[in-house]
Amino acid sequence: MVVRPTPVSRVAERRAALRYPLRLPIVFSWQDETGRVQGCDGYCRDLGSRGIYVTAQLIPPLGASVEMNVFLPRPGHSTRPSEIHAIGRVVRSEKQTPASEVPGFAAMNHTTRLRETRTGHAEAEDYAVDDFSIGRSGESNETLSEE
Repeated sequence: MVVRPTPVSRVAERRAALRYPLRLPIVFSWQDETGRVQGCDGYCRDLGSRGIYVTAQLIPPLGASVEMNVFLPRPGHSTRPSEIHAIGRVVRSEKQTPASEVPGFAAMNHTTRLRETRTGHAEAEDYAVDDFSIGRSGESNETLSEE
């Protein structure tokens, strides 16, 4: 049996980082052309250390710098909620179509951090994340994704 690549598999092969198909709540913001901060909430469709695909009613323009917080489910043993905080640039956007009920956008991340959700306490620690490991910021094995 010969397996031939499809257009979808060729795109997946070019990605340097793994993507995980997770539907998690997200809030994001960016500055519009007048300098005003715009924001919205939605859901991530998939995510990885180098990118996030977001579905939401309000979509930032192509090329906009966007700050995103993806809220992770809280395990039963955890007392503090966690989130993925990412800063990236919008590289693709899709409008609402009959095939897709909600518009969305893809952002390529410049920085990605796993951290405790900010609750107004300055004691929350930041964590660095990549596709393979999680380590506390400042340790020698830190793998903060910055591109």
